[in-house]
Amino acid sequence: MLFVAAVLIGAGGAAFVVTAPARAASTAAVTSDAGTSVSVTAEPGFSFTPNTFQGLAVNSTVTITLTDNDAVDHTFTIIGKQGWVIPTDYSSAQIDSLAFGDAPKALINLNATSVGTPGDTVIGNVTVPAAGWYEFVCTEPGHFQEGMYGYIAFGMNLPANLTVTTADTNPGVAVFIIVGTIVALVVIALVLGFVVGRRRGSTYEMPPQRLGYAEPETPGESPPPPGSAPPPTEPRG
Repeated sequence: MLFVAAVLIGAGGAAFVVTAPARAASTAAVTSDAGTSVSVTAEPGFSFTPNTFQGLAVNSTVTITLTDNDAVDHTFTIIGKQGWVIPTDYSSAQIDSLAFGDAPKALINLNATSVGTPGDTVIGNVTVPAAGWYEFVCTEPGHFQEGMYGYIAFGMNLPANLTVTTADTNPGVAVFIIVGTIVALVVIALVLGFVVGRRRGSTYEMPPQRLGYAEPETPGESPPPPGSAPPPTEPRG
């Protein structure tokens, strides 16, 4: 398992490392439909459920039902390039060009509008003349990059190496790192304030004699013996 490490600086300049699990690829939710209909749901957190389908009929019309279970718009768009995985660094503009450009164009594009009230459902049909597999995406800006995509196969099973990486919507790691950094900075500020305060305070310390302690001896002089009279003072003229 991969880990994400955050280095925090504590009091006195000491460093300590906090590790947390990194996002991993999820197991594809495969539906072996082997029929002529598909139902897919756009979920909150930028994901499709299921996110893979296989064994669908060829040379016939396949009905696809998209339900938007989110409070924002989503699309279900099958990119018409057989046997090809979209590079993960593709921008939203490149995704639009794939889906709606001159080629390869989308096999189907369903738009579900669900602003404020989840539950919008749209239905469409697609006809695939031969066996093959394709990638489907949400073409809303940024949704593919968040992990909103999947794969669908007609007349065959999906290759075993196809997986879908789901977006990690749990803010725990990021919040932990931010809070840890703030705590470390507060500790540093307190330590520095204490050290600087001690140094500045030493310049304003009260002399010992003002506090009732004996005056310090003058270098080169010996203290008078106990019981001796104080030295005479010269009269003022």
